[in-house]
Amino acid sequence: MASLSLPIEVADSRQPAADSQPASVTTLVAGFGDARAQDFAAGSPTRQYLDLTKSDVEIPRHDALVLFLPRTNRDRHLIDSVLERAALAMPTQVVIVSTFAADLGDAASAACQKRAAERMRSSGANVAIFRAGFMMKSEPCAFAAFYPLIPRRLASCFLHAKELHAAIERELANCQSGLRIFSLWGKQRPWREVMRERRGRGLLSGAITAISYMLSWLLVGQIGAILFDLLTRWRPALRARSMGVVTPGSMRELLTIYNKYNFRHVKIVGYNNGVNHFGHKYPGKTIVSTVGIHRVKMARPDVLKADGGATVRQALDLLAGAGRELPVVPNYSYVCLGTAFFVPIHGSAADFSTIAETITRAVLYDPQRDRILSVGSDEPEFRDNVYNLQADVLVLRLYLRVKPKARYFIQRETLPAPGGADLLAALRDPRPTNVEIRKASAAATEASVCRFYNDSAAASGDALELPRDSLGRLWDRLEENAVTSWLMHAFARYCVWHVELFFTADEFVTFWHTHQNLPIKKIQVRYIRRDGLPHSPFREHDCMSVDLFMLRHHRQEFEAYLARTFTIVRSNPGKHSR
Repeated sequence: MASLSLPIEVADSRQPAADSQPASVTTLVAGFGDARAQDFAAGSPTRQYLDLTKSDVEIPRHDALVLFLPRTNRDRHLIDSVLERAALAMPTQVVIVSTFAADLGDAASAACQKRAAERMRSSGANVAIFRAGFMMKSEPCAFAAFYPLIPRRLASCFLHAKELHAAIERELANCQSGLRIFSLWGKQRPWREVMRERRGRGLLSGAITAISYMLSWLLVGQIGAILFDLLTRWRPALRARSMGVVTPGSMRELLTIYNKYNFRHVKIVGYNNGVNHFGHKYPGKTIVSTVGIHRVKMARPDVLKADGGATVRQALDLLAGAGRELPVVPNYSYVCLGTAFFVPIHGSAADFSTIAETITRAVLYDPQRDRILSVGSDEPEFRDNVYNLQADVLVLRLYLRVKPKARYFIQRETLPAPGGADLLAALRDPRPTNVEIRKASAAATEASVCRFYNDSAAASGDALELPRDSLGRLWDRLEENAVTSWLMHAFARYCVWHVELFFTADEFVTFWHTHQNLPIKKIQVRYIRRDGLPHSPFREHDCMSVDLFMLRHHRQEFEAYLARTFTIVRSNPGKHSR
């Protein structure tokens, strides 16, 4: 490597004799026999394609270089010599197209991209790397007839050539200095669907497909998929062919994936309760979880600094050691703090009703503008984005208020046949720190009121570490074990329908007067104060949070009741079964 930086060699190579200087081209498109490179070069007369599999190929002078790296190790032994000669041709803009396997743990792909970028950067070029998904193809595939054997869960990302070409052209035109890495995955699609579209139409193809269907009934395809999943543990390069939930391990990796070109192809989630517990679906998108980015630390004695992927549980554990706690503690603490920026996460009514109200500052990434924003809770951009599910911003970091650690004492009261007004009075009681109301089912006549106090003289029983009930503590214990966690989420996803509604005072009285004959298994009521935020469900009114469970087959009956009883129904999108 030392000889590459010798000034005499560089000067000589960059100032060749006039009679030996190759003709200049505007954009050189180089590839190792890659059809993607040839396709891109054919799109403009100012581009020239160069096949780098030929060892004696002459590299002309060029203003910009678009280099398509090989997807396998087959041609990588050629890359170093090619890069050396390409750098000597003095391109000012370089775009490197590689594979998205580097985002999924393929160290060989990542190292190849890094080596190529460093070599071109050393020559003074501005470099952009695209980690591209599989290119969409329409021609028949010899193995496509076996598509019935492929389980629907095996999926990967497929990118249209036009989208890749547009991104490359945009980066060549931007002339932005430095090194930039962009994932560009494309739409996630099941391999079964892709192969079905590419199967042949002949008699032989039809016979193979019919046999494959019969073999699939014997679970041959499922067994093969399980073996393939095991193989990906030792061969990270294969993970690109079986995409599950992607979990970046650093903020840099997250921003590489969620960028101005790729953000429409991914769905950012936190602890992923939306998919695992409530059955939310995001067709065509790859799920990217932020739980791998979970640092928490005290910024000040009264402020916690937390990455967006940190859970409430992790925050509570850190705060406990510092003698602090969150002002709002939900019953279930395995939920990411970043999620609280977009959906209402609350405990019982207290000084702050939701976690979002305790945020003093948020660090966001806006992919539309390709900018990182640091916004205070009183600034317009904070208010425009908080609770806004249509916003494309990514929560990177939050600063949250904390308070000194307290002990809580509970007072329980059973109300026989209470009316809606009675419950409203209990929820609005200013003396306790937290109040919640439970009813075992819609048909039950009694309701239980739990009031949490800081003063032991106002209540009875042992002190509680957090103002939440025994059911919340049980959920956390179930989550801590992989088996019980899977069982809990699977039961909720397939057997239970869960919804949280936000009623105004008048709507709540109507609901309480008319709900007795509904097939509801559990009702939990809490009070949430008006916050005035533009996208909040309680922007204009104090609301009663009514958390409801029922069996899944009762969903239509309940939704019909809502349609005929209420003009407007506000719900919590983060706690709504699909």
